[in-house]
Amino acid sequence: MMFYIPFWICAFAGAVVDARERRFPNELAGACVVAAFAGVWLDVGLSTALDHAGLAVIMYLALVLTESLWRRLRQTPGIGMGDAKALFALCTLDPMGGIVAFAAALLALALSCLITKSRSLPLLPFLVPIFAIIEVVGCTL
Repeated sequence: MMFYIPFWICAFAGAVVDARERRFPNELAGACVVAAFAGVWLDVGLSTALDHAGLAVIMYLALVLTESLWRRLRQTPGIGMGDAKALFALCTLDPMGGIVAFAAALLALALSCLITKSRSLPLLPFLVPIFAIIEVVGCTL
């Protein structure tokens, strides 16, 4: 468990930055990915870390390609690239948890936008805590 402390520090720092500035800096995203990869490697081995990284790349590319297509067809942004970087980091730590957290965070974000009558809100303040809950519940089961 101690192997993951740097990841969680980076992830929650990213959520704070996104809440304040509506962005997820590349340096912080990179630190999240490196910390996630190193944590998985030290905890369960290189093979699993590489598997997670491969799945994270697939999810990242699928999301970026979908977002690029959305922007081209709709002429308006959907999710931000910082959100795609965050998904990459989360999937590097836990691919299924990252995907589930991303879907749940999008739902929570949509409901929050409806309640507050806002056109957009930052995603990471929803995504990181939901992912943390998924990870804690997953560890206790």
